[in-house]
Amino acid sequence: MASAGDSSRASKPAKKATSSRRNRPGPRQRLLASATNLFTTQGIRVIGIDRILRDADVAKASLYSLFGSKDNLVVAYLQELDKKWRADWHALADELAIRGRGDGTALADEREKPEDRIIAFFDLCIRDEPGNNFRGSHFQNAASEYPRPETDSEQRIRDAAMEYRRWCRDTMAELLTEKFGYASSTLADQLMVFMDGGLAGAKMSRTTVPLETARGLAKQLLLTAPITYNI
Repeated sequence: MASAGDSSRASKPAKKATSSRRNRPGPRQRLLASATNLFTTQGIRVIGIDRILRDADVAKASLYSLFGSKDNLVVAYLQELDKKWRADWHALADELAIRGRGDGTALADEREKPEDRIIAFFDLCIRDEPGNNFRGSHFQNAASEYPRPETDSEQRIRDAAMEYRRWCRDTMAELLTEKFGYASSTLADQLMVFMDGGLAGAKMSRTTVPLETARGLAKQLLLTAPITYNI
């Protein structure tokens, strides 16, 4: 016959499991985390809803209640990636600004050298690509899976992917205005071509060399841009 002590010990694992489930993230966070892992490593179209639900340990009703559809989950995934990428860029650009001062006293919003903040776009790609297993830009990859959107939701997926690129270009254009005293969409477009090409090349070669080359081209462009340029 089992003693009271045996019964108490048998109940401890159940209590621990209950506590673990209570402390884990909510369904929305788990769905986004699973979607991010699966979409970035395997692609979007190839991953079905059931795979995401199984990985996230979430009921199908919860997914539809929170997002409405897989396409809406894809949009949310891209928006979260975009938010993280912008935050990472700001953090790296500020870190480089402080490092450039050498005394550790620079304020987080100091922008004494806008060209350094532009180069930080390339530095971030060079830093992150090896950890991403050289999968290239997740935004480029997403857009390439929906080259000709057939529904409004597919168009919103492309729009979410392109929003990241628009923000990068507009931010570069603002920094170019700060550096040269005039706005130049042409220069910003050229810098984006360098970064797009560097990411695609790194994905193909599985090295950061194309990104380092793109970084060098960007630095050269920033040093040699003519006084007058097409606006």
